[in-house]
Amino acid sequence: MTVEALAPFLAGPASAVFVMLMLLFGLWKLVTDKLMPLLGSGLDRHLGQIDKLIETNSTDHKAMVECLQRIEIKIDHQAIDDDRRVAR
Repeated sequence: MTVEALAPFLAGPASAVFVMLMLLFGLWKLVTDKLMPLLGSGLDRHLGQIDKLIETNSTDHKAMVECLQRIEIKIDHQAIDDDRRVAR
C-alpha cells in the first residue's frame, strides 16, 4: 500500500472517526473534571441547607409545643377559677 492509496481513507471515514473520538474524549474530560465536582459541591450545599431547615423546624416545633402547653395550663387554671366562682 502506498500513501496515495491510503489518502482517501485518511481524509474520509477514518478521519471522521478520529475526530469524533477526540470530541468524545474532550466531552468526557469536561464532564468528569468540571461538571461532576460542580454538581457535587452544589449537592453538598443543598443538603446543608436542608439540614439547617430541619434544625430550625425542630426548634420551632419545640417552642410551639411549649407555648401550647402553657396555653393549656392557663385555660385549665381559668376553668378552675370559673368553677370556683360559680360554686360560691
